[in-house]
Amino acid sequence: MRFSAMSTRNWLIFFAIPGVIILLALGSWQTYRLFWKIELNNFRYEQANSQPVKLPSVLENKDRWNFRPVYIEGQFQHDKEIYLAARSFQSQVGYQIITPLKTIDGRVLLVNRGWVPDKKKSPSARLEGQISGIIKVTGLVTFGQTDSYIKPNNQPEENMWFWIDLPEISSTLDIPKQNFILDVKSTNPSSDIPIGNQTRIQMRNEHLQYAIVWYLLALTLVIITYVIKRRSRVEAREKEMN
Repeated sequence: MRFSAMSTRNWLIFFAIPGVIILLALGSWQTYRLFWKIELNNFRYEQANSQPVKLPSVLENKDRWNFRPVYIEGQFQHDKEIYLAARSFQSQVGYQIITPLKTIDGRVLLVNRGWVPDKKKSPSARLEGQISGIIKVTGLVTFGQTDSYIKPNNQPEENMWFWIDLPEISSTLDIPKQNFILDVKSTNPSSDIPIGNQTRIQMRNEHLQYAIVWYLLALTLVIITYVIKRRSRVEAREKEMN
């Protein structure tokens, strides 16, 4: 019986130690991700709140220009606007309006002008927001999104877009291939819509709670192992005495 109790304790330790190590490693990984994301969010915040500069002809460094405020002059091509669907603002569902901008130096850029409610999707329902002529646009540089299996498919033939696929948008609108999009930072002063400043600068950071969970699981496993081991010792001692 003594052998059996010792064997049980040994097997318990054999499984518990690797389990604790794995749980601690997972907690440490989440802690690393926590501080990494804090640093990244701080960088994005500083970028987005820096002084706007004139948009250069070429953006050579994505890290330098991502979420950086820039300004450019040009004219909107409203006949080519597209609709980014399933976008919410203050608990209302609507669309974000993306419109090509023909700059005064001959380039064509994509501009996310902001959010409109469903009832204002049609340009005829928001004529006051369809700015004409040469204007100065100020916004944040963003580099679109990457595809993934969880994203719904865009429907270019219906002008219904669910995520920003810059190559496909460029091809559909028959404009030069774009590698970034300009998110308007402020609302159009002559109209309430589209409502600008829709860029999500801060990334969700839930790594602290994940780290706590893994560390608590490791602590729980240690406590359970200790209790079981102690109980088996007590039982073994009692049997020896009998």
